[in-house]
Amino acid sequence: MAHQRPTRYKIVLSLIFLLVMPALAMEKGPTPNPLPLSSALPFAPGEKLTYDVQYLGVSSGVAVLAVLEAITQNGQEVYPLLSTVQSSDFSSIFYRVNDRIESFLNPKALYSHAIFVKQHEGKRKREKQITFDQVTHKATLIENGQQTVFDIPPKVNDSLSSLYVFRTFHPLTVGQSMFIDLHEGKKNGKLEIAVLGKERVKTPIGDFNAIKLQTTPRYEGTSSTKGRLLIWVTDDDRKIPVLIKSKAKFGSIVMTLIARRDGEGHL
Repeated sequence: MAHQRPTRYKIVLSLIFLLVMPALAMEKGPTPNPLPLSSALPFAPGEKLTYDVQYLGVSSGVAVLAVLEAITQNGQEVYPLLSTVQSSDFSSIFYRVNDRIESFLNPKALYSHAIFVKQHEGKRKREKQITFDQVTHKATLIENGQQTVFDIPPKVNDSLSSLYVFRTFHPLTVGQSMFIDLHEGKKNGKLEIAVLGKERVKTPIGDFNAIKLQTTPRYEGTSSTKGRLLIWVTDDDRKIPVLIKSKAKFGSIVMTLIARRDGEGHL
């Protein structure tokens, strides 16, 4: 049975990667309403969210989403957003995962300046970086020593910054779908987020009134169930993801919030 375990942990990793690297869609949708720029954002430097990742009821790793201290890039204030994924000690015996993704979000204009990806999964290592010129609408990808430039839409986001930009949308109305412009290395697209309903969610750190969302990958206007995620966010101005589920070939993968630290100056 040991030879099947690496596949199990690849599935777990795939869920986490889909959380921060969502699939792209090529169709247009209604424009959501972000909070006014004068309003406080629902996240701030210092925020840290920690998740237990389980497959078939077995803890397989820990994922972290964090907002780091603000820095200045090209004369503008940006928030570094950090996502890390590490397999548990037991899981690492069969398949080691140590991934780091860092995005740089403009907190006023709500678009990305850059994203850096470092992945170490089993024997596989991968690094890439994408920088966004939001004036000339160009994205520069550097991967495997090669540089490629792509056209991008205005105020485009990367896969990690889109998670935070989404949290500024209001209101979240059941039956509503929202779309975020994305660029992910070689193509532009949109991430659709559908509001399904409201539920009460239990976690190790407490019970939450939550809004149930579904993110759906789309390719050339066609829906795909592959990569579809269910995400429960707190039913308040913070919209913190407290529970994430995805179907696997056998069973489901579940990410549950197990620790939370609020940032300074949050709503």
